[in-house]
Amino acid sequence: MAQIALEGYRTAPSIREAVDQSSVTMICAPTPNLNGSPDLRTLLAVTAEVGSALREANRYHLIVVRSTTPPGTTREQVIPQIELSAQSQIGPMIGVCHNPEFLREKFALDDFLNPGAVVIGEADKTAGDKLQSLYSSFTSPITRCSLETSEMVKYTSNLFNATKVSFFNEIDQACKAVGIKSEEVSRLMPLLALGLRGDMKEWGIFGGRPFGGMCLPKDLEAFISFMKAKGTDLPLLSAVKQVNERSANQQKAPMVVNA
Repeated sequence: MAQIALEGYRTAPSIREAVDQSSVTMICAPTPNLNGSPDLRTLLAVTAEVGSALREANRYHLIVVRSTTPPGTTREQVIPQIELSAQSQIGPMIGVCHNPEFLREKFALDDFLNPGAVVIGEADKTAGDKLQSLYSSFTSPITRCSLETSEMVKYTSNLFNATKVSFFNEIDQACKAVGIKSEEVSRLMPLLALGLRGDMKEWGIFGGRPFGGMCLPKDLEAFISFMKAKGTDLPLLSAVKQVNERSANQQKAPMVVNA
């Protein structure tokens, strides 16, 4: 805190004083895993302190959860904690939003000031309006949605990033097994792969439909079998096949690519 103050930022010695001196409180509490599930104790403890600080408030105050939380957490756990601690219902004097962070560790400040998009999950319109006004100087697109959608967007972004890395790690293993330089393969994917190509970035992102056609199912199965014969298992691509078969049971028209 002392370093932040030296850099010219206003600081407060306690959560109560920070709340008293502001109209918007952003909570960026960690939610580490505990036995495989998110540990919300720190988030809820901070939420309780913020709520207590608002018990005697006589003006509107917006509480913004920026932590990564499973869908439903803000509505089902954070809001009840706020209402219990503040002894007041949200709405007239207290607003709540979920506003996920999309920050890289090494470029956190730049990513905060220049986000690809601002996602505002709002408990009500007044809260959403207040938070959107806070971002009025930003040039990034702003999307407003439910609390649960906002929470899910954050998880989906992280899960996609993790899956993308694992996909190319699996391709790297396959390339090594057959004596190919994976860097040369990967370098071409942004120019060729649907969903990475600039002209078809939305291809395949809307769920509920399997992929079909003459190429994708055939090539997926053939490549898995080919690599297995080489002594290399492909667990991620095998899971892709299983998910597609499960999606096909929904009997919706498949996405077809004739490549």
